[in-house]
Amino acid sequence: MQKIIKTFILPTLLIFILISCSFADSKKVLTEEQVREIVIDVIKNNPKIIYEVFTKYIYQQREKQQLAKAFNHRISGIPIYSYNPTIGPKNAPITIIEFTDFQCPFCRRASDTMDKLMKIYSGKIRLVFRNLPLSSIHKESFSAAKAAMAAHKQDMFWPYHDMLFDNASKLNNQLYIKLAKILKLDIEKFKKDMNSKEIANEVQTDIETAKKFGINATPVFVINGVLIKGAKPLYFFKKVINILLLEERSEKK
Repeated sequence: MQKIIKTFILPTLLIFILISCSFADSKKVLTEEQVREIVIDVIKNNPKIIYEVFTKYIYQQREKQQLAKAFNHRISGIPIYSYNPTIGPKNAPITIIEFTDFQCPFCRRASDTMDKLMKIYSGKIRLVFRNLPLSSIHKESFSAAKAAMAAHKQDMFWPYHDMLFDNASKLNNQLYIKLAKILKLDIEKFKKDMNSKEIANEVQTDIETAKKFGINATPVFVINGVLIKGAKPLYFFKKVINILLLEERSEKK
């Protein structure tokens, strides 16, 4: 409660200063009761300000709690298999393991955020992709995952990945073939790989790995063991990465 009160002190002081300045030239002295009435009147006439202050405060506190919890309860031991698509240096100080679903709109948003992070922290991030199709709610997600992994067999995972997200609302077998043709993939090999037991097992292994670590929604990111759930804004990921980079520098000293 004290923190909330402090949050309102600055806006109230600002109002008080403005009131004081407006009466400075007239040399009119306001009583404490008059100032209180004016402040109350300003607040009553500007409820949006109060709402915004409250909302911002609650959001900031929730964010701090989420960060603290993530850093205090890190997870380790998530395997990275040879078939998992990756981008960025293998020895990068930051490894992001991403669990995603091609039919999930929040995953699309998070994917854009990952692209920005890779540019901002060029050479410092290794991004590892893990499939987590939520087939119970996204009927095409498992097939889309298999199509992406079939494209991966021809070293075209990331372009195909982007095109799947761009067409997330109209995923079907015809589209998977169409996208493969646009990327000039070997179509017969693509079809064979997409329908292979090997790729189905790879996707299923990713699903089982997620379950083992209590990950059952998308998108989810594990950044050097720090678990981040949901499509958080760019600045949130930057906070996490900056803290981890500071940790890494401290360990080297």
